[in-house]
Amino acid sequence: MTVLPAIPLDSALPQPARAGSAAAGSGFTLVELVLVLVIAGILLAIGLPNFTDFVREQRVRSVASDLAGDFAYARAEAVRYSARVFVARAGSAGCTVGGSAPTAWRDGWCIFVDTNNNNTMDAGERLKVQQAVGPPVRICSTVGEFANTIIYGPRGQVVRTGAVGADDGITITDDTGGAARARTRTLMFGLVGRVNTVNRNFVTPPC
Repeated sequence: MTVLPAIPLDSALPQPARAGSAAAGSGFTLVELVLVLVIAGILLAIGLPNFTDFVREQRVRSVASDLAGDFAYARAEAVRYSARVFVARAGSAGCTVGGSAPTAWRDGWCIFVDTNNNNTMDAGERLKVQQAVGPPVRICSTVGEFANTIIYGPRGQVVRTGAVGADDGITITDDTGGAARARTRTLMFGLVGRVNTVNRNFVTPPC
C-alpha cells in the first residue's frame, strides 16, 4: 500500500500580499501624483497658445470662404440677370439683417439684384441673406467704395469709380492676439470680378 506524503493544509490557501510586493505597491504616491500634474500643466501651457491660434485660423478661413462664395454667386447672378447685383452689408442699401442697428460687415450681408436701379433692396429683389458672423472677426476694406457695398455689373465685373489698388478687396481678420499672431485673409477683386484669396497671417492687418 502506497502512502502519499502529507500536504500542509495552509499551502493551498491564498496568501496575503506581503509588504513591498507588486499587489501592495500598485497605487500612486503623493509625489508621483504631483509630478504628473506638473508635467500636464507644462504641456497645457505649451499647447494652449497653438490651439488658440488654430481656432482663430479656422474662424477666419471659414468666414473668408463664405464671403468668397457669396461674391462668386453675386457675380454669376449679375451675368444671368444682365443687371447689377449688390452685396450690401447689414444696415446698408436696404439690408435689414443683423439686428436693430447693424453697422458692419460682420453683422451680416444681403445679396440682391437691383432691377429698378435705385441702389436699394426692394421687395422681390433679394437673392440671399447672410446672418452675422460676430466678433472677434473683423471684416473691412481700405477701399472707400467697398465700405458698404460691392456691386457686380452685367458682365460680372466689380463696379468701381477709382483705380484698382494694392488692397483692392475685403479683409477678414482676427487679431485679438496682437499683430504678431493675427490671422488674416484678404479677398482681392480681379479686373473681371473673380476673387483671389490672399493669406496675410502674422502681419498687421491693412484695416
